[in-house]
Amino acid sequence: MADTRSKRLIRTRYVKIGKQLFLVYGDEHSGWSLDRNDVCLQAPSRFRYGSVSELVFALVNLCVTPEGQA
Repeated sequence: MADTRSKRLIRTRYVKIGKQLFLVYGDEHSGWSLDRNDVCLQAPSRFRYGSVSELVFALVNLCVTPEGQA
């Protein structure tokens, strides 16, 4: 069976939080995510952040919160 999903270029950007480097996917139009599959148009928008700043804020909170409490 052929893959019928549209082939489009998904932009990537590196975000550094402390000593960790995260690869994020997306753009200003479709939103941003850590998961490449969340950026496709078929995925619900609730799986994406509206801006890189929002995503960075979530990553910072995740990185500074003690494990198991995020």
